[in-house]
Amino acid sequence: MDQQVTNPILPVAGVHRNHAEDMSAGRTTSELRQHEDGSPNPLGRVSSDDGTHPKALLRCKKPFLMATFNANTVREEGRLRELAHCFSSNGISIMGIQEHRRVHDDPLVFTRVEGQHLITTSAWRNEAQAANGGVGMLLDSRARKSLQRATSHSERILVAEFDSNPVTIIIVAYSPTNASAPEDAESFYEDLGVAIREVPAHNFLAILGDFNARLGTGDAPFTHHNETNRNGRHLLELMTEHGLLAANTEFQKKRGKRWTYQDRCTGTKRQLDYILVRRKWRNSVLNAEPYSSFCSVGSDHRVVSMKVRLSLRAPKTN
Repeated sequence: MDQQVTNPILPVAGVHRNHAEDMSAGRTTSELRQHEDGSPNPLGRVSSDDGTHPKALLRCKKPFLMATFNANTVREEGRLRELAHCFSSNGISIMGIQEHRRVHDDPLVFTRVEGQHLITTSAWRNEAQAANGGVGMLLDSRARKSLQRATSHSERILVAEFDSNPVTIIIVAYSPTNASAPEDAESFYEDLGVAIREVPAHNFLAILGDFNARLGTGDAPFTHHNETNRNGRHLLELMTEHGLLAANTEFQKKRGKRWTYQDRCTGTKRQLDYILVRRKWRNSVLNAEPYSSFCSVGSDHRVVSMKVRLSLRAPKTN
């Protein structure tokens, strides 16, 4: 079962200090570099001292692009920089990342890369001590300014809250594979259910995930597969319980625009990655689909994007 990470909320506003400030505070260069992936907010909880309120992330009439991507690994700095470059060139503001494989001691680590901002929970090591898993979130400068807090809910689930009207909650999730032990999948979906129930009903919620799940044609409108697998049944139960839909199965696309993963050995294509949103916000989703413009990162997954423009109905008058 996934190990629950007990970590207080990580506020990120106002935590940056330049190198000179860090040295004057008595932190040596070796202390600043003690973590594999960057400085994990060594100052703890620090409030912004400028008194300004960050700009809302979601607004009416202003489109917004988010995505999810299983990177396979971005341990090497070159691959991480390429990921940030693809992220920026495609105009994405928030991207959930699965399987980054970056191991660090702290539950949450903040890293600056190519002008973008990366938040990661630590990957874990298998019996052979090889790095596996790890979830994270890549943000552009606008999303970074709107970020209120980030929480490591478990080693497979990251939750972030953004200033918006309504408040925007983004959950990044990475499910065990369909071949994993049943209790591992059940534990993951229990944890994810807990995280969803903690989100107020009026908030905008998006879950960016590699669910390792296949949804059949009888269970979602436009899918790549004919039958639903075990993980797919877990996913369907979650969606039914919490009033969610898989955005990238809601738009009629050609079959070649539905798959999100291609097996390197057999060439078999599958749809395993989804962006989930609450049904009440269905009209706010303008489009959702996978595409291959992240192929230079070297992953066997495609990025799945979702374009959102907040849609609010006018209140009824008596």
